Amino acid sequence: MFNVRTNPSILRVALQMVALLGASAIAGAVAFHIHPRPPELYLLQEAPGEGEVTMAQVLELEKSSGVLWIDARVREQYDLGHIPGALLLNPQEFDALAFEYMDTFQANARPIVIYCDAQKCAASKTIMQRMEETGLAMNNEIHVLRGGWNAWKSSQNKNP
Repeated sequence: MFNVRTNPSILRVALQMVALLGASAIAGAVAFHIHPRPPELYLLQEAPGEGEVTMAQVLELEKSSGVLWIDARVREQYDLGHIPGALLLNPQEFDALAFEYMDTFQANARPIVIYCDAQKCAASKTIMQRMEETGLAMNNEIHVLRGGWNAWKSSQNKNP
């Protein structure tokens, strides 16, 4: 076997390898946390929480009965792009928009799926709660899309 005392180059190489591995790990962690579009690792790691559905579950709902999409993001983001047919209903404009869509909600018999722009976006859950409290859900199933807008965009890239 090699003896580190008789061959110091082995020790030097081992230390260089450890230093390179450590620097790579640090660089990867920093890039993941500051990158404007980090990889969607969360989609594989955690099961949906209470009231949440995955994009795969929503696609099944769309096939069977269709869904009513609700976009809980701010108006500026909605105007830049949204799921076709989605209604804008965000916490900032809830009262005015809820009144505007009252007829649509009353006529709707499809499950409602709410999305926003982040994995753990509180706006979707806020809208779900307010719709249930005010009766806008009209006894329809109501869900929050896990992964939000990014999950939907990713599904469209896979199924053009």
